[in-house]
Amino acid sequence: MKNLNEVLLQGKSIVGEHKLAVHDGLLSMDYDELCEAVFHFAGHLERLGVRSGDRVGLWVDKSCRALAAMLAVTHIGAIYVPIDPANPIRRVEEIRKDCQLSVLITSAEQLDQCTRDFSIQCQVIVLNEEYYGKAELISSLTCWNDAMQATRLSSPVKVNPQAVAYMLYTSGSTGTPKGVQITHENALAFICWAKEKLTLSEQDRFANHAPWHFDLSVFDIYVSLLSGASVHLVSELLSYVPKQLIDFIEQQKITVWYSVPTALKLMLEAEPLFGERCERLTHVIFAGEAFEIKALKVLRAQLPDTRLYNFYGPTETNVCTYYEVGKHVPDLLPIGYPASNSVITIRNQQGDKLSQGLRGFICVSGPTVFAGYWGKTAQNSEYYNTGDLGYFNEFGELMYNGREDHMVKLKGYRIHLGEVEHALNQHKHVAECVVVLNEDKQLHAHITIKEKAPTLLELKMYCAKLLPKYMLIDRLQIWSQLPLTRNGKYARKALMAT
Repeated sequence: MKNLNEVLLQGKSIVGEHKLAVHDGLLSMDYDELCEAVFHFAGHLERLGVRSGDRVGLWVDKSCRALAAMLAVTHIGAIYVPIDPANPIRRVEEIRKDCQLSVLITSAEQLDQCTRDFSIQCQVIVLNEEYYGKAELISSLTCWNDAMQATRLSSPVKVNPQAVAYMLYTSGSTGTPKGVQITHENALAFICWAKEKLTLSEQDRFANHAPWHFDLSVFDIYVSLLSGASVHLVSELLSYVPKQLIDFIEQQKITVWYSVPTALKLMLEAEPLFGERCERLTHVIFAGEAFEIKALKVLRAQLPDTRLYNFYGPTETNVCTYYEVGKHVPDLLPIGYPASNSVITIRNQQGDKLSQGLRGFICVSGPTVFAGYWGKTAQNSEYYNTGDLGYFNEFGELMYNGREDHMVKLKGYRIHLGEVEHALNQHKHVAECVVVLNEDKQLHAHITIKEKAPTLLELKMYCAKLLPKYMLIDRLQIWSQLPLTRNGKYARKALMAT
């Protein structure tokens, strides 16, 4: 297998036509129906002039039809760009301009966010709905639904494995999001490794908890389809509603769960009988942030026979290490061993390799390392420096040891604090600003002011036009002068403790 557009057909060949492929709570598609939807939508994209290498945005909530649209993009050799459905229109426009989207796939509800101040300067496809709204804001509008007799693509376009399959936008230090380019080869190296390592099959039922603009979702969608299994889409409205998540796992008979630890901890706290109600879980995987050891021990006790995995890897490398948690949960949880044929080294600031036990930067090389940021010169280095600090312990296990820069992770999302600061600094009453992740895992803004002090609500409402919801500040503190270190830098460590 060389391309992502072969994954669905591989799954169909395993199970035949009428095995459940995807379920979104309202609609289900078996493998035959999903294949038909993908080929019809691919034909529609071709008719609109989308060609190999073009970028197609997905600004839409999860659904069976949206999944078919996403898979259709790869079937014609184009690049899909999932965009957070909760993103403000200004951020969507930033992404559109940055990667020059040729088509934006969305819903009528999303389009209703548009105002006369914003015109979408690309072709727009509304999924399964007629749209009679502000058509003058859109350069070209079409609707796609089950009845559409679009030209059917007979077979996937042959694509070079080194070609980009999708782009995920991450937080950027300059206030502008960065597009991480993932090739077919990058994605398949992880997907095929995961299927084999976890011994997954057509009998499994995957939950897709992560939003599609978050790299965790790649596992849910593609490993399930490659295995001939089914994937059950978790509405983003339920993502952190623990009782409803437990109902979902129980009712959908989920066997494979993958999420950030926060979702698992919330469910454990909400339901003392979590293990009994979710007894069908054979695999629970977590990634994106550290799992508090006390909570992990509770999870292990609740699910004594379930295989538990800690996955690690920034968006730029996919999953590059893994650790299977045994019957005994260690007091320091490793991020483990190389995954997906990755090579892991620990290096100092100068790039020199460090020996076992010495702390340095976690660096990754191998088939999962991304093809560079969109619009930037591709890196020529033999490895990618994650910016994370770590070391190899005496057992050869990789241990995570934090970061030195201003990148943080919150509920699995990677947030560059500089981007939050950039947004806040645009407010007319903010003079200086430092944002930290405090000890309570909250985004805490420390500011000095011009003329008038803004309220927390005022700043949140202002930033909601510029940033996704997960990047909005939780606390605000106003200073006459921000504290500095001896060398004149902002005293971030001190601010984290306030």
